[in-house]
Amino acid sequence: MRAFATLFFAVSSAFAYQVTSPGDTQGWTSTGPNVLEWVRVATDPLNFTAVLTNTNSAVMPQNDQVLNALVDGTLGTIVCNPPSGGWPLGSGFRVNLAQDAQHLDTLLAQSDEFSITLPNGSTISTTSSQSTK
Repeated sequence: MRAFATLFFAVSSAFAYQVTSPGDTQGWTSTGPNVLEWVRVATDPLNFTAVLTNTNSAVMPQNDQVLNALVDGTLGTIVCNPPSGGWPLGSGFRVNLAQDAQHLDTLLAQSDEFSITLPNGSTISTTSSQSTK
């Protein structure tokens, strides 16, 4: 019986939500909005909550950040707007597809790790203005 339960879990998890982007070969940029893509099967829940996570608190000190709640899972893709403080920069990010906003630890799927970077060719600079008399 135990072997059957283990086999059933392995098979059922193979046919559940899967995040296809972002991932280890395609990250996000700080200019956002960024696109989240997934695939689902008919037995998956109709809705989920998209959550940005990073275990490195130096990169993301505010812990989990809900990006979109009550997402229609049949869409296959959504645009994620930046959190209120903007997109954090760094590596080790994941997007979790959580059951709902009240159950962020109940995961339906998780992306591969990815980075959030400046767009190609962008630099960070500061300017100062001085008045002359």
